[in-house]
Amino acid sequence: MRDHRPQTPASLLDDNHVGNIQQRAIALSKLDKAVKQHLACADHCRVSNYRQGTLIIETASAAWSMRLNYERNTLITKLREKLLPNLAKIEVKVNPALAAAAPVKEKQPDIVRKPISAKAAGYLLHTAENAPDKIKSRLERIAALAAEKAGQNK
Repeated sequence: MRDHRPQTPASLLDDNHVGNIQQRAIALSKLDKAVKQHLACADHCRVSNYRQGTLIIETASAAWSMRLNYERNTLITKLREKLLPNLAKIEVKVNPALAAAAPVKEKQPDIVRKPISAKAAGYLLHTAENAPDKIKSRLERIAALAAEKAGQNK
């Protein structure tokens, strides 16, 4: 039976409870590393918990959850062989906070666009003559970029 009586904060922080929490955290960390070795989407997920034969894995988005679900059976097989013989199932949960906490990879290079030629700008202006107002203004702005590029190159 569990003791459901109120406890003081000092009793909660005694070495026995803290040691159990610390051991559990270390075990989950090791399990997380082992699971990530077998996953292609390791950067986008983490082991959240393991209890009663169920491994709970959190992913950053529903897309990664779906991908992890495809790998579920092979992952269960590998983990049963090497690490968790009592593993019965894997639950995948979406945690959007993982996407915010994901390590930022190196910045993608800026897209370099080729300048618009004067001939292409002429075609855009000709097309804009018969276009609705909203599209006409956009086409004229794009054609104006060609004039700006020509002015910068001189």
